Amino acid sequence: MMSTADSNYVLSHTVRTGPGYTQADLRGDWDLAFNVATRPDGRIVIGGQTETLAWGYPGAPGDESWGYRFQHTVLRLNANGSLDGRFHEGGVDIVPAPIPSDAWDYITSAQPDGKILMATAADGSPKHTLHLHRYNADGTPDKHFGNHGAFVFDTPENINGFDIDLSPDGSPYLSAVGDSQAMLIKLDSHGALVKGFGIDGVLTVAPVGGPGDVYRISPTLQPDGNVLLGVSYLSASTAGGTSDTDSLVYSLQRFHQDGSLDERFGSNGVLYIAEDDNFSVSEVAAVQSDGKVILWAGNPTTHEQLLARLDSDGSLDESFGTDGKVVIKAASLNDILVQADGKILATGSNDEDIYITRFNADGSLDTRFGSGDGKLHIDGYSGEEILDGASAAEIIHGYAGKDVLLGHGGRDVLNGGAGADIFRFSEISDSYRTSSQTSIVRIQDFNPSQDRIDLINLGFSGIGDGHHGTLAVQANANGTKTYLKSFEADASGQRFELAFDGHLAGHLNSTNIVFFPPTIQGTSGKEIITGSALPETIYGLAGNDKVNGGAGADVIIGGLGADQLNGGDRSDVTLYSKPNADADIFRYTAVEDSYNTATKSFSDLIVNLETYSDRIDVSALGYTGFGDGTGTTLKIAYSSALDRTYLKDLEADDHGHKFQIALTGNWLMEIDERNMIFASPTNIKLLGVRDEFGEGQAIG
Repeated sequence: MMSTADSNYVLSHTVRTGPGYTQADLRGDWDLAFNVATRPDGRIVIGGQTETLAWGYPGAPGDESWGYRFQHTVLRLNANGSLDGRFHEGGVDIVPAPIPSDAWDYITSAQPDGKILMATAADGSPKHTLHLHRYNADGTPDKHFGNHGAFVFDTPENINGFDIDLSPDGSPYLSAVGDSQAMLIKLDSHGALVKGFGIDGVLTVAPVGGPGDVYRISPTLQPDGNVLLGVSYLSASTAGGTSDTDSLVYSLQRFHQDGSLDERFGSNGVLYIAEDDNFSVSEVAAVQSDGKVILWAGNPTTHEQLLARLDSDGSLDESFGTDGKVVIKAASLNDILVQADGKILATGSNDEDIYITRFNADGSLDTRFGSGDGKLHIDGYSGEEILDGASAAEIIHGYAGKDVLLGHGGRDVLNGGAGADIFRFSEISDSYRTSSQTSIVRIQDFNPSQDRIDLINLGFSGIGDGHHGTLAVQANANGTKTYLKSFEADASGQRFELAFDGHLAGHLNSTNIVFFPPTIQGTSGKEIITGSALPETIYGLAGNDKVNGGAGADVIIGGLGADQLNGGDRSDVTLYSKPNADADIFRYTAVEDSYNTATKSFSDLIVNLETYSDRIDVSALGYTGFGDGTGTTLKIAYSSALDRTYLKDLEADDHGHKFQIALTGNWLMEIDERNMIFASPTNIKLLGVRDEFGEGQAIG
């Protein structure tokens, strides 16, 4: 069977902070924030989702051999935008609450206390039932909410769209829109209807837009109890004199608590905003204490995210930002919140990570939020993270775990923290000096006994005098700094140079400064061999070994015995920021490496072969391609009982050995010559000496 991922995922995360923003990668395939709330103590709570691997592995054979599931997430931040380490796992909680099987759509939200609210609309015909579930941090229903953890409401007509939001005290309210009416449903903290709101807790209004045109709905409860109802709709007719045929229109209506329209807002209680070339409004809105409205908009031409502020009469407030608008550096937004002090929080996603930014009341960026020192930071947590910087100057801190730190230039400061860390440099420009410029990386906590400097891609040959491809080691006069440097410039005039805190002269050597891919060699016994994040050549030798290459592009040679071979971490594609960075090679040099006889099997099992990058090298054995398993061909066969695919030679050698390799999964329709290294039919006698290694690989 294929490997299965743990559904209670995320014990680690990576956080990027800069002036005005915080961005969290929860190590899922995709992370997204849905809502933001604040606590009375000033802490910030974000509710969202992370998409994590549920079964199989990326690159497994077949379109449905691996898949993802959404997990509900809660992040708690301190008032300054840093993650609150006292909350669950370093500020992050994963709530494994199930999504009902009959839900055709769902929306999640996190309350200030960290509990998860999930609104769903039931599938079936007609679609007019709303459910609001509340879950504890462990994913169990909160039995004190609604009826055994859920509030259920039947609407009088089919639901076209729905939303969930929180009032300032954290109590929820639901909204739903049908063909001819919209409803706002106000609940208390126990999931009961609030009788003083609308009629028995339900406010029913007629939304702007013709039947069937409604696209999205989003309500906002103002501090004074009035309600803003935002509706996006496609209009085939002119609405308020502002819409062209078939254009997207956003309407805002404001209602008093009794449901009557506030005609002082906009034009007779309704504000129309039509899409144009540089301004397209979404459904998110927030309200300031003075009644001014903050909207999320987008620029269809530049694809920028915008915040816009409207005066209480619905007109654009040009004192906000630039001409009433502020540009946000995010891919998408899902919620806006005005804090009690007037500052504005906006959250959504950026680079498939959870993103939150804060602005001052006038629309200027609050540079004290996120990174209070004005610098860019990347912080790991407890797991084995790959902390990949950009070309800007960054402070990268791995904290616990065996981390890989890549600065990518910009005078970075690197601190691996606890664990055996790898500091990787893939280009001279990652840390260099010229005749007029210094862009040297500083490593603060290098431990010569366990940490390593990866220079495999730079082409240096070892430690020496800094000439002829070597690097010199020099300490400053007072012993507070040690430098690893070349005195020879490349074609761009850059000389590689790296600075360490402390006196490390005499402690830097070919063990902790890695110039070539290392070789790991097993013994003649049965053993478990695990590689690192470096590209390595691993020899299992004799014995029924279990070999895991770890992260990195490895060459694995199992040798004698029935071995289990695994290329390793599928997330290592970013390690070198190059194509096929995780391209493992499983190499066979003799029939005895993997074979069966008439009575016994000594066949290797390759686990988790990756479709698009891994390869099996049988060139040394003279095989030239796939076929019927005779001559110089290998036959492909599949066993459904074992869920294994076999590459086999049907002809025995002089010892009665038939070469055979087993792969997990069904590869009948997947594996082809791209996954193999075969011998050339015209030059079989020269097999075994061809160079099939990618950049940075070599046999030791």
